Amino acid sequence: RGSYDESKSIITPFPTDVQETNKPKVIESGFLFQSNFPDPEILEPVRGKVASDAPSNLNINIRQNTGITKRVEPYNNTRAFTANKRFALNNITTKMDNDILFEGLESYTGDRQQLLTAPLGILFKANIKDLFEDYSVEGGVRIPTTFMGSEYFLVFDNKKSRIDKRIALYRRSNKYNSEQNPNSNFLTRSKKTTLLGLYQMKYPFDIYRSIRATGSLRLDRFLQLSTENNSFLSPAVNEKRVSLRLEYVYDNTSDPAMNIKHGTRYKVYVEAINQFDMQVIDGFSFDPSQGFTGIIGFDARHYIPVLNKSVLAIRLAGATSFGSQKMLYFLGGMENWLLPKFDNSIPVPDDSDFAYKANVFQLRGFDNNIRNGGTYLLSNTELRIPFFQYLLGKNRGSTFFRNMQLVGFYDAGLAWHGSSPFGPENPLNSVTVTSPPLINLQIEYFRDPLVMGYGLGLRTQFLGYFIKGDYAWGIETREVQRPKFYLSIGMDF
Repeated sequence: RGSYDESKSIITPFPTDVQETNKPKVIESGFLFQSNFPDPEILEPVRGKVASDAPSNLNINIRQNTGITKRVEPYNNTRAFTANKRFALNNITTKMDNDILFEGLESYTGDRQQLLTAPLGILFKANIKDLFEDYSVEGGVRIPTTFMGSEYFLVFDNKKSRIDKRIALYRRSNKYNSEQNPNSNFLTRSKKTTLLGLYQMKYPFDIYRSIRATGSLRLDRFLQLSTENNSFLSPAVNEKRVSLRLEYVYDNTSDPAMNIKHGTRYKVYVEAINQFDMQVIDGFSFDPSQGFTGIIGFDARHYIPVLNKSVLAIRLAGATSFGSQKMLYFLGGMENWLLPKFDNSIPVPDDSDFAYKANVFQLRGFDNNIRNGGTYLLSNTELRIPFFQYLLGKNRGSTFFRNMQLVGFYDAGLAWHGSSPFGPENPLNSVTVTSPPLINLQIEYFRDPLVMGYGLGLRTQFLGYFIKGDYAWGIETREVQRPKFYLSIGMDF
């Protein structure tokens, strides 16, 4: 730092006396501040004529080291232009999975005991983003390994302003071999097609909290294949629904290691679904409401650090549906279960009161549909121990050993129809036995609506996938069941 005397073109150092240096100084005209870079031996004064139509700090002459004098032109806003959006390929993904896309709402039309767990599929997707990552486009296709369907999706995200916006299109088509036809020795083959369009807005209050609103239009079509003998007797069923979903989300979790989280996250949501009908063939007809579905639910998870590298993970989730058409929840099994099974011994009420069906996973020790109903509650507790990190260190060893975890778990859940698990509307405690033409018995007996499961598991990363193996014992009506083994893909619960 120094003072600049324009008449002498030299630098005069400030006084070095400590007392005088600490005194506040008044900067007079003729003084300039210099940077920490070395100064030339001689400072020449700025010379040149300043144009009257430009700011004095722009339209000046600057003498450079080369001796060439260049004139700084005034700013002309007519020559300014905005930068164009430049998109570039961000990543391409190819993997095998059976994750549920777009909330996983499955129309109840068709065979009510269809296996809801999607088969393992091959997913191809690509993502492109613009230079400032304000916009992104993602598209993909998934083909199941059974080659009995397909899924396509296209997602556009606009994150330029504080309110994030998303537009998505999704199409899924699946073929099913339904239950055996009582009048034939062959399976009945059917096809179900879903077309979904949604628009979502996210407003963040801070980095942890946000509120989200999602509106969607969904078209479902179910029909018997034309190759079936009785296909003309079963006309196609077309369902049209519009929905609005509101969510409050809190998430302050961090990831010190793979599948090891710290913190808390939860969401509370409410959704309204309205079924309507509109026909434009053979005349125009419009029915604004053929059924209403309301859903209220929550999902809360808390992660407690244990022994420096381990974590105790706790989850509590639940939902209830109401209206003229309800949701039917099936409890049991594991998410992304590679060899799923469905329990046909648990009764399901009349399907006329349901619009959608959905799996509620992470109830180990049982097959899917150990309990079902329009309301459910589920709790999970896991102790995840990355034991090789205690032996080798946190960042040592291959990913196979470094991410290997020993897990002890305890699950508990229940689902019911009506206002209470013990109410008369719940068909869990009754079974019908028929033997035509004379015998038709309705038998009632006690079956505890609460089921539990406990066991041990092992997790690790293999070939880029996080593989989970669980060995679980189920407890139903206070009796321990035979153990079951689960092999699945995915992290967390």
